[in-house]
Amino acid sequence: MLKPDTSFEAAPQDMALTLLGAVAFSIIDRTTLSFGSDRQAVAVLGQPLQHLPRSSDGWTAQMEPEDVRARDKALRRLAWNGAQYRLTYRWRTVQGEFVWIEERGSRRAGTEDGVTHIDGVLTNVTAQRRETERAAFLSTHDGLTEIANRKTLHQSLNHLAALSDRQSGEGAFLRVRLLNLTDINAVYGYETGDRLLVELAKRLSDNIRMPDVVGRISGPDFGIVFYGANDEAFPTLAERLVLELEDTPVETPHGGLYMEIGAGSTRLRTNARSAEEAFAQTAIALEGTKPSQVRSYTPVMGLGHVPGARETTSEDVLDALNQRRIRLAYQPIIDAKTRQLHHYECLLRLCREDGEIVSAGQFIMASERLGLVHLLDRRALELAAETLASDPEVHLALNVSAGTVKNAEAAAGYVAALRTLGQAAERVTLELTETVALDDPAMASDFSNEVRSVGCDFAIDDFGSGYTTFRNLMAIEAEMIKIDGTLIEGIAFDPNKQTFVRMMVDLAQTFSVKTVAEMVDDRADADMLCRLGVDYLQGFMFGVPSAAAAWQKRAG
Repeated sequence: MLKPDTSFEAAPQDMALTLLGAVAFSIIDRTTLSFGSDRQAVAVLGQPLQHLPRSSDGWTAQMEPEDVRARDKALRRLAWNGAQYRLTYRWRTVQGEFVWIEERGSRRAGTEDGVTHIDGVLTNVTAQRRETERAAFLSTHDGLTEIANRKTLHQSLNHLAALSDRQSGEGAFLRVRLLNLTDINAVYGYETGDRLLVELAKRLSDNIRMPDVVGRISGPDFGIVFYGANDEAFPTLAERLVLELEDTPVETPHGGLYMEIGAGSTRLRTNARSAEEAFAQTAIALEGTKPSQVRSYTPVMGLGHVPGARETTSEDVLDALNQRRIRLAYQPIIDAKTRQLHHYECLLRLCREDGEIVSAGQFIMASERLGLVHLLDRRALELAAETLASDPEVHLALNVSAGTVKNAEAAAGYVAALRTLGQAAERVTLELTETVALDDPAMASDFSNEVRSVGCDFAIDDFGSGYTTFRNLMAIEAEMIKIDGTLIEGIAFDPNKQTFVRMMVDLAQTFSVKTVAEMVDDRADADMLCRLGVDYLQGFMFGVPSAAAAWQKRAG
């Protein structure tokens, strides 16, 4: 029978222990084991009443040998009355299942030969232990597919890059994209889309050999790090892999669905000398790929300045505009609560002279350097106007550059073009980056007032990447802020990011400002952002930028 003691209060203690999933215990004369409540012991241990251990030996018989030794050692160290110990170990039930137990106890009596009376508490910490193990697993693995995550791929790529450089070895990185994920999510729902992602991860894992590494980068993108890939054999290997991935339909409640796969590859040491370069180069190679197509990265596609390559000139910019080679790609922005489409962001794309559609990032940077970026803004607005006219329901967001906002003549021309939209202007949101708004809050405020008077909404893009205060936000009178993607990636498992984003959302709600989270690439992050109160979500989970938005595909 349990003796009253000051460390473990009687009646209130039993209630508190029940709430904590714990039970009090006593060991008398080194052998007899008793519980404060047999009923509670059954609940905590998951062991039938008739099988509850009644002796110390009976208890340790259900422990692992190394845990028994650690426990014996802890008990031998209880040299005085009041000395305490704390252990965590696995305990096997009679059903053969393991539970994690935290044992905390205190010596109540003893002799020179050792302890004769211990009172303590046993707590079932299986759930907490599994959460800890899961968090550790998710630090290196993707939560949905349970293969390696971007962080692990990054480490593997850097290892391969260093190895290839040191030993003049060979290696390659292949980025694989599920091209029809957005359509599958829209038609059949996200659960079906997740089913295809899991199956794609399984097929990729089944087709690699040690020590190659397969992982999920984000959204519809996966990566494979190939050690020792042969220059001549690799292109054929990659093409065969893509065809195998597409060959068999994935069984779903809606019937068999085929995956449409595109891929981009790069060579380690030859092209990429770091993980960052490998990720960037394969993303470029993937731009504009069609189902079953594998494109290899070449330096002419490169990010930034390629030694020996001709820089973009004013004539190049004007030619692209005059030849109508500037296009729009549309990325969906989703209501966080309903998970329904809210609007699209329009992103510039460049149609090269060979007809291939590529990202216009470097072209835009060159246009800024040449003082011609305001012409790209106007072309984007013209294309958006055509889209707005073709669909009376669609809402679009357009980026406006500093070259337009800071140039009085360009700004006036842009606003005049907005006025020609008439009522359609009410379906337009203009986005200005935080850094531009920070440069001159008064200028940004004037431009905001002008476009809002036309009927457009105004948003601050990449919010949180600079140091804009909410005081500046109030002056600009933005209806929306887009939280920078660096604060969003991995937020489900980053308490610091969660705290910061919650603060931003709370302040935004105070000023009746809507929030958009950028770079949302997996369900765990999306669910966390919804709980934090973010209004809208944008990222690869909901769709990659596409030259034909969903409503255009249906119309076709």
